[in-house]
Amino acid sequence: MTAPASSTSTTRTFAPERRAAPGRHAGGARASRVYMLPPAQKPKAPGKRLMDIEALLTWAFREELPKRRDGDDGMPREYRSISPMFAMAALGGRVENFSREPGFPLAMGDPHPDALIVEEAVKGLARFADHRFEGSLGLLTYLPQDLDEHTAMTAAMGQIVELVRIKARLGSRPTFAASPLPAAIVDNRGRPQVMIMRGTKEEPCSAEGKDRYPRGAYCPLHWDNPTSILIERAQYAAWWAGIDLLAHELAGKLETIGVLPPSAAQRPWTGEADAVLPKRVLDNPESRRRLREMREDRCVDYLLRHRRRSTRRKASARPAQAAPVAVGQTGA
Repeated sequence: MTAPASSTSTTRTFAPERRAAPGRHAGGARASRVYMLPPAQKPKAPGKRLMDIEALLTWAFREELPKRRDGDDGMPREYRSISPMFAMAALGGRVENFSREPGFPLAMGDPHPDALIVEEAVKGLARFADHRFEGSLGLLTYLPQDLDEHTAMTAAMGQIVELVRIKARLGSRPTFAASPLPAAIVDNRGRPQVMIMRGTKEEPCSAEGKDRYPRGAYCPLHWDNPTSILIERAQYAAWWAGIDLLAHELAGKLETIGVLPPSAAQRPWTGEADAVLPKRVLDNPESRRRLREMREDRCVDYLLRHRRRSTRRKASARPAQAAPVAVGQTGA
């Protein structure tokens, strides 16, 4: 099935794998056209603060959108999966909105208008859920080449809205494995199995003592399932494509924030590193060094005080020794 005209922009985010040129991350910005904003969309307003798209999503979903309350008429903004009629009948009135988290206190005010724009942009990613990619996607590095990466990517793109929204609320990224890793085979009690060959038969082997096994004993290993690793990589790729699209879509549309392209690596399993973020205005390495030294000094003082108290306690717990009596000395 061919991709719709509105979703052709995502094909460039999964260009064929290529080696990064030297100095690509110099100056805190990537030189690739995938990461650089179009000249007409770069934030030019001097009063705007620059935020990476990841930091922007985390700020919107963790700090601003939870301020949203129910409507003035007492009804929730969205329908619940279970009718609140039963709770109202049992408790005599509406007590809480059990369909979502309670949110922030009312005194914190309404969500920032930019956060609402970000939320609508995230919902708009649903139009790319049926997008299909062509060519190599770069997901099979260190994996068997006979795996179907397009099927995994299609399934991940169907979850693009949930991936972006959930990871923004958690303040994290999708996890993935760089390559399959060996792991020990465990028994029903979670202990690694130890086997030994007796003739032509493989039998379980027990320890002869603490950490001592007979000669020839071994622990069988198994490798991670490459299909699960491919699914994790596809979810990461779909998440990266979502935040890259949001960075281009939100550029120049927010009142107080200038959106920067994603600093996360597009294919970290190939060794690609994250881009260097711009330094904060109040970032002072000397202040951070002094704060670290102060924390270390407090930790050392605590350990020394604890050692002195324990030493005095041990000394006071010793029994008093009787004074020696001279030979031939008699009592009065």
